[in-house]
Amino acid sequence: MMKKNSIIGIVGSIVALVSGLAAAGAITKNKAPQIAMSIYPFNGFAAESLAARTVRLKITQNQGRFPHDLDSTTVNLAEQAFVAEPVTPAAVAVLALGGPQANRRSLMDRALTLSRRQQLITGWMIADSAENEDIPAILKHYDIMARASSSAAAAVIPVMAGAIANDDFVAPFTALLKKQPPWENQFWATVVATPNSLVNAARMREALYNPNESLYSYRDPELILGLINIQQFDPALKLYDLLVGSNKSNDLLENSSFENESRFQPVDWQLFSTGSYGASITNGNLQLSAISSAGGVFARQLVKLPASIVQLQAKVDSDIPQGTELSINLQCAEKSDKRPLPVKIKIEKSSTLRRINNQGSGCEYYWLDVTGRSLENGAGFDINIASISLTPLLRTE
Repeated sequence: MMKKNSIIGIVGSIVALVSGLAAAGAITKNKAPQIAMSIYPFNGFAAESLAARTVRLKITQNQGRFPHDLDSTTVNLAEQAFVAEPVTPAAVAVLALGGPQANRRSLMDRALTLSRRQQLITGWMIADSAENEDIPAILKHYDIMARASSSAAAAVIPVMAGAIANDDFVAPFTALLKKQPPWENQFWATVVATPNSLVNAARMREALYNPNESLYSYRDPELILGLINIQQFDPALKLYDLLVGSNKSNDLLENSSFENESRFQPVDWQLFSTGSYGASITNGNLQLSAISSAGGVFARQLVKLPASIVQLQAKVDSDIPQGTELSINLQCAEKSDKRPLPVKIKIEKSSTLRRINNQGSGCEYYWLDVTGRSLENGAGFDINIASISLTPLLRTE
């Protein structure tokens, strides 16, 4: 029962939005069907439009729920529309809603064969599929709606993105996305801005991964960053390892020799720049530049430390001007009342070596920041860091 209520709750908003609220304004503003009805000969399509709009208004008034029955005037209007024009899908849908419960599914199926663009029909199909806990069928009709028009896609896709927060939707959604629907790029762009769905989105992305795939449709950097922003570090690193390959070296840092540009910040280096200071990766170096009296965080990386003693080594490929403050700082990235004290390691010469004890700290994920500040009233600086490495020395059993 809990699963059913959850599914109905997810689809309820889309039924209200697409079948009801989206049409409410048109009911009061557009008088063309009424005018068409007053002209001889009888206009079946105008009658269909009026009958369907009456139903949509009832759905709106009923907070997104389809009515259990319809008044005879609306049903008669739909009958006249169908007699005049047998290919009126919305009229068939109204007849289904106004007729016996046992006939509704078959009539709605017939209406759907006449048109896949009628939101009234698709909305009912979604609601009925939810009642039957048929998630693949729900997603099939979501797909139909999203393909029908850009306005329908704009309404449906945020609901789809929110739905994957529910574990029951993950496998069926993955199966649908394997078919590469035309709306997938818009879907992923919406998902990465939906925090509650990010963990399951990462699961789906892993299932969809193909080494030879085109990355156009996916938003992997945003997905990884979003996971980190909500403290979901394990899924973020798991997805990163899948996309770039697991780090085979003993180094706990990614791209420690600055050989490549960063693609997935801040699992790889996240670089910061302002008008007065900044960092870049150029020619195998981390280049730091600052004008007089300027500085802050130049580069950052999320790193997973074992419960052991680790060794940090930094190599600088240029002179460090006198009075320059340059350091590498480690601070626990996890939200906790008992976080260990930050570690600050000053960089004052061409090679710096320092051991850090993470045994018993209770923290696994850390921010490693490269920070600096130029001398007040000085000339500023340009410093090249050749490498920063972090390697485990002793593991606890």
